[in-house]
This record gives sequence, C-alpha cells and structure tokens, in this order.
Amino acid sequence: MENIQATKRSSDVDTVEETITGPRKEHKGVILIPRPSDDPLDPLNWPMGKKIKILAVISFATFTGFSACLAGQLQVVPQSKLYKVTTNQMAYQMTHTNDYNGFIVSRFFGAFFGSVAGVLGPRILVDLFFLHQRGRAFTVFHWCFDFGTVAGPTLSAIIAANTNWTYTYKWTTGLVGAVIVLVFLFLEETSWDRGEGVVNLVPAANFFTNRIATFLPGTRVTSKTTFAQTLKAVTTPFIIAASPVTLVLSVYTLVNFGFYVAMNSISPVFLQKPVIAGGYGFNTMQNAEFSFVHWIGIIIALVYGQCLSDRLPLYICTHFGRGIWKPEYRLHALWIPSIINPIGLGLWGAGLQYHLSWVVLAVAQVFVTFGSLSITPITVNYINECFIGHPAEASIAVNVYRVGFGLSVAFYIKEWVAKTGVGWAYGMMAFFEIGSFAFILLLMWKGHNIRGLTWGHLSESEEGEHVVEEKRVQEKA
Repeated sequence: MENIQATKRSSDVDTVEETITGPRKEHKGVILIPRPSDDPLDPLNWPMGKKIKILAVISFATFTGFSACLAGQLQVVPQSKLYKVTTNQMAYQMTHTNDYNGFIVSRFFGAFFGSVAGVLGPRILVDLFFLHQRGRAFTVFHWCFDFGTVAGPTLSAIIAANTNWTYTYKWTTGLVGAVIVLVFLFLEETSWDRGEGVVNLVPAANFFTNRIATFLPGTRVTSKTTFAQTLKAVTTPFIIAASPVTLVLSVYTLVNFGFYVAMNSISPVFLQKPVIAGGYGFNTMQNAEFSFVHWIGIIIALVYGQCLSDRLPLYICTHFGRGIWKPEYRLHALWIPSIINPIGLGLWGAGLQYHLSWVVLAVAQVFVTFGSLSITPITVNYINECFIGHPAEASIAVNVYRVGFGLSVAFYIKEWVAKTGVGWAYGMMAFFEIGSFAFILLLMWKGHNIRGLTWGHLSESEEGEHVVEEKRVQEKA
C-alpha cells in the first residue's frame, strides 16, 4: 500500500494525519469521501487555506450578485412620498415613461448575471470539499447568497431615505468591481477527473499566463467537450428538475421560501400605515431599521448550520447507520427550522391581527428568517449529493422552483390577506409549512427508492460509502 501525503489544515478544522497507509482518514476516524488522488494538484489535496480563500471569493460574489440585483427594491416608498403620489400611481406612470425600456434592460442584466455565482458555487464546493465538510461550506456560501437578498434592500432603503434614490443602485458598483478583482486574483479551475489513467491538464505556473488561460475563451484549463456532451449539459437541468426526488424536495423548499417572501412583501405596508388605520406609523428610516431583524435571523441560521449541518448527519451515520452513508442523513438538520418557521408565521399573523407590539413582529421576523434561510444550504447540499456528478444542474433545478414560487407570491398576497384577513392568511401559511414537512419525512423514509426513479441514469450519490471507520462505530455501539 502506498503512503499518501495529506494536507495540514487550520486549527478550526479537523486535522488530517500527515502520513497514513491505505485509505486517507481524518484523525478522528472519518474517512475522506471522495478519496483524493495522489496528485498534489488535485483540488481535494489543496491546502485548507486555499480552499477557504476560494470559498470566500465565490461567497462574496454571490452576495454581491444578489444584493446588487435586489438593491432599490424598497426605494419606491420614499420616491412616492417625494413625488406626492401613491406607489400604485408610480407603477402606472412608470409604464408610460419613455425611458422604462432601459430600466427593464438594466434590471435584466443585473438579475441574469448576478445569479451566475449562485449556480457555479455548488459545483466548486463539491470539487473542493470532502463529504464531511460540505455542510459547513454550503452553509457559508448560501448564507452569503441569502444575506445578499436581505442586505441589499435594507442598505438601499437607508440610502434612499438620506440621499438621492438613484444611489440605491450606485453603491453596488464598488462591490461588483471588488468581485472582479478578487475573482481574477484568487479563483482557480477546480474540476478534476480521478478516473483510471486520466491525464488532467496542468495549470501554468506563471500567474498572468494562468489567469489568461483561466478566464479568456478556450479550453486551456479544461478538457474539450463534444457537441453531444454540450447537448447533454443543456438538457440535464430539465431532467433533474422533472425527477421525483427534486419535485418532492421542492414542495418543501418553495413553500418555506415563498411564505418568507409573503411576510416581507407586505410588512412595509403594515409598518408604515398610520396608527389610526391599524398600522405602526413607521417612517422610511424606521422601516429600514426594522429590517435589521432579518440580519439577526440569518446570523442565527449561520451559527446553526456551522454547528449541525455536518455533525448531525455524521452522528446519525455513526450511531444508526453503522458508518454507512446515506444522503438522507442530511435532512435531519431540518427538524428545528421546520418547527420554528411555522411558529414565526403564526406569531406574525397574530401580531398584525391584534396589533401587538412591534417587538412581537420583530421576534416573528427573526423566527421566520432563521427557519426559512437555514433550510437553503441543507436542501441544496442534499440535492447536490443526490446528483453528485451534476451539482450545478441540481442547484439550478431546486432554486428555480424555490425562487419562482417566491416571486409569484407577491402578485396575490394582498388579495389573499384581503379575502381571509391577515391573521388567518399567515395562519394558513403556517399550516401549509407544517404539511410540507411530510415530503421531507417521505424522503427520510423512502429516499433511496425515490432517487432511483430518476430518468437518464443521472442519479449518482455517495450512498453506501463507509464514512466512519469500523473501530469508531464499534466504540459508539
């Protein structure tokens, strides 16, 4: 058996033994899956500092992309006050302005290109991190993903309240410029074929030559693809989106994220409505300051994911799976968010219906933000591991359902509240969320069989891999 040199890690990550005979293992008995090759250029063998640097860059890129495309979402309210018209009048007038086409084109480019990092990120994370590290990596990445959607409108509202509303778009320009520089300096190609006898391309040692080869058109850092392979890559997201496991999971994800949007889309209406009319009489600045409670919820979600997203699945694998991995072990981290989220929605509805203190609404916002946004990295990580050979395509499929439903809620939430009353509307959402967890229970129970129903032989996972060494399993038994 050959000796394999492992890479030393930072102190906050499990340290790898320097020289181990046979399969490479963590010093705590967790086997490295996937098993890296002997080549030090293999991304799995890169130093942890380099991996974290790349994770930081793509996380900052996805934060910028989503905060930039959502910047200015709250500036309509201060504009309406400035021009002494209602928001509905503004919307009507904008459809008759001569410059509206340019505005639409700019928003299209912002949204289209702002989402690129969110698509490529999961692919890079799967290339860089081992199975027992992915939960934490996905948590950081999707925390930045979701934090962008929270921070963009908040900061833009504060800016719009104190200066010209056009600056709600301009402030993100500096972020985009910083992303361009950081990506050019630090991002590297992470694809690596560990197949028998495969020769991978060696990146250029010269920095500028390497950067040119990586970012300019061509295939100097990756292998060439045939037309058939390109066609397969185009059709794969649609096949994954139509697969049973994706559809079952997406019912849960779209409900949880969609009702989070339902809460946020109507909260400024109640907060800024005069007290005499049943609102809270907030001004624009107070409304922006109130939105900081989202930050509290998403920070709690980050801590939760870092503590449990890897530890809990490995604990279940060790104590109940005899060290044999199943992707469904990831889903057990959803129990707590799935309990907290409906409680938050019910509290939000009750707070508005009975005009409770704004502190009650703030607590409800924290609950729903934590519950909704903590499920994103867990579910995306799960679907990636169901299609381990196609993580980017799997992420696209899940996010299309999640974001698509979330965007649609804004079109009918006001009518829903008007028809049923605010308390019952959000109460129904809470019950719907409780019901959606049945789909997660179904995956926990029959996930293996459901994954096997995927068309096109795309369902490839790490199920059956021995993640925890036998000695440790016996000690825990």
